[in-house]
Amino acid sequence: MSDQYSTIPANATPALWLRYDEWRAARHVKFQQRHAHLLPGWHNRRGARRAVCILAVNVALLLTSAALSFFTQWFFVPFVLGVAGALASMYLLRVVSGSVADAPSAALDEIQLAQRHTARSMGFGILVALMFIPYFLLIGFYTVYVDDAVPAQFVYGCAVTLVTLLVSGSVFPTALAAWWTTDPDIDDDSATERTAR
Repeated sequence: MSDQYSTIPANATPALWLRYDEWRAARHVKFQQRHAHLLPGWHNRRGARRAVCILAVNVALLLTSAALSFFTQWFFVPFVLGVAGALASMYLLRVVSGSVADAPSAALDEIQLAQRHTARSMGFGILVALMFIPYFLLIGFYTVYVDDAVPAQFVYGCAVTLVTLLVSGSVFPTALAAWWTTDPDIDDDSATERTAR
């Protein structure tokens, strides 16, 4: 599949990149075919939003573990559960939303492409803003402990917070694209079933 929306001229695109794009498109099609029959009641707006809410719960667990990491080593339990839950929720989102946020441009229609670009743009802005939080925390700790060394647990907590916010910000585009999922067109579904027969 060639990307008709690419801003790079066809004659300037390296052959390696074209092969990579074709591989991504083929992988996307295989993913869609492999998971089309899973959770049939979830392949609509309500199901996608339900999956986004499950992801939000796991992100909240991650954020809670980041706050705990400043005070105790037991943060590790909710942290691992939150990361595992976020990865599972992301996979669920990809299944129920058609993997719009991760799909190559050639596999999307114009509306899906616009949604993907908007979600990625907003996600990038949020991710950049989140990345400042651990640094501001470190600066704040340094001003409080100006004569003494900053406790190691606080520095460790800032590192865990950085990882947590990176994971939380990186799931945002997929969550947004899934939240904007529309209900499938009944006419399109019946036409697809007739073609399959």
